[in-house]
Amino acid sequence: MLKLNSYSFENCLSKPGSRLRAMRVRLAKKRRAIRRMRQSLSALQIAAEQIERDHELMFAAEQIDRRNERIIAENALIDQLVYDLLAEIENDPLIRAQNLDGRNIITNQAPPPRGGADDGRKWCVGGLYYARGGGGA
Repeated sequence: MLKLNSYSFENCLSKPGSRLRAMRVRLAKKRRAIRRMRQSLSALQIAAEQIERDHELMFAAEQIDRRNERIIAENALIDQLVYDLLAEIENDPLIRAQNLDGRNIITNQAPPPRGGADDGRKWCVGGLYYARGGGGA
């Protein structure tokens, strides 16, 4: 025959107040489990907030990257437009006829040409617009 220890669970139930002790033990276990769950929940909430902040920062960084890429593309288009316009100005016969240096076109204020047939064309030199005149005055 197997002899039970005096501190075994079965012996506890046979003693007076043992049911109350057993309920307290179960309640203490539940409290510890609930406390661990609360700590886990708190840690998960903190982690979720950190993930959300990281996601917002990553989204903002992606927006900045997209904006920078768009600015780079716009700058490339503007550079090409300026290059094309400078090439057009350098190859313009009216500019070539005046023998202007394209690098100094803003400071080089050539007077309007005198004489020649009026072809109705206008051109800009140094921010001033000139129309080809029919005769000198």
